[in-house]
Amino acid sequence: MRRKSHVEKTVGPWAKQKLDALESYLEAYMQVMVKQPFKLFYIDAFAGAGIVKVRDKSNLASIDSEYALLPEAFQEQEIIEAEEFILGSPLRALGLSRPFHHYRFVDMDPVRTKGLDELIADYQVGDARALTGEANSVVQDIAKKFTHRLWRGVAFLDPYGPHLHWETVAALAGTGKFDVIINFPLAMAINRLVKRDGIIPERWQIQLDQCFGCRDWRDLAFGKDEGLFGDIQYKRTDAAAQLLGLYVRRLEEIFEVVAQPSLVKNTQGRPLYYLIWASSNRRGLPIANHILGLGEKVKVPRRG
Repeated sequence: MRRKSHVEKTVGPWAKQKLDALESYLEAYMQVMVKQPFKLFYIDAFAGAGIVKVRDKSNLASIDSEYALLPEAFQEQEIIEAEEFILGSPLRALGLSRPFHHYRFVDMDPVRTKGLDELIADYQVGDARALTGEANSVVQDIAKKFTHRLWRGVAFLDPYGPHLHWETVAALAGTGKFDVIINFPLAMAINRLVKRDGIIPERWQIQLDQCFGCRDWRDLAFGKDEGLFGDIQYKRTDAAAQLLGLYVRRLEEIFEVVAQPSLVKNTQGRPLYYLIWASSNRRGLPIANHILGLGEKVKVPRRG
């Protein structure tokens, strides 16, 4: 029985597309891998709560608490058209027809992890734990210990903003044993931090450096024109596409294969974020392409 006390504050209705894609991929992954001699791990790096409520017009007055971490970057409120309760990513993973052998759900909020531990008890799974801590540090620590030759896993990396560090993605890639599904929040967060006037607060610059693992985003997002009193910097009209291209190219440098990003839009048709699958094993690519292909596939620039 599900407990309403474990409901996340609210999400947009587009979250269902993301969560449905995740669940479909995990089901397909387990159908293939359960026949192999591997111990299978699932990591949810920004787990949140077990159940989420979809916003409607009556609760537009508040923005999700996660987005409040970047108040200046999230000032636009979207129009929401429906309300319902849906299972969040932890319960999607726990409720698979063929469960993983090991689960790790990570969240900074001890109230959430306590609630997840209570929900875990409702499922007949083996080793499942909710871990309280900063997601990047916890996942990097898991990756360091992920050395057994018969271990394999899937990591769902669904940050609330630009909070997923490149170092974390690289640590998972370095194991050679993980498929990763990344929510790359380009329009919801990253592109908003790249201000049109080029005056970006230092803390935002640090976040973007950590997200991309480099400073190349600066040169790709901005151009310069010669002016009477020196160069004038401006944000490129294709800045978002350039930033997406940079991220995908970086992934291609550390993983064997990367699927074409799948775009998720809001109810008004505006881009929000991209789901990106990457792996050190090419065998999962047809599955990823099929499932992510149910959304809108996006071609990305190959060079800046």
